[in-house]
Amino acid sequence: MDKNVKSRICLAIFGLGIVNFVLFFIGAVYLGGDAVNGKIVDGHYFLMSHGRYTEVSADIFNYSRWHAYSTWVTHPLAFAAGYWYYRIKRAAGAGF
Repeated sequence: MDKNVKSRICLAIFGLGIVNFVLFFIGAVYLGGDAVNGKIVDGHYFLMSHGRYTEVSADIFNYSRWHAYSTWVTHPLAFAAGYWYYRIKRAAGAGF
């Protein structure tokens, strides 16, 4: 595979990971927390941020939970893609 193609793939993965994390952060701030730190009590759904709970619907709770889980995948992929991008560029002798 061509080094330019590899570089573009790495940059795309890195960009998607960063965008996903930023969207998760904005959503957590807007909604009042995230479901991973939240809880379900007697059919009521709560997001949590910094010790404060915010009650939300079941749909919002599930969205928040799955978006948090997605960052657990995309964040490490973004770091790995950034590392491989650096290695590809260094091997090619090109500067940033």
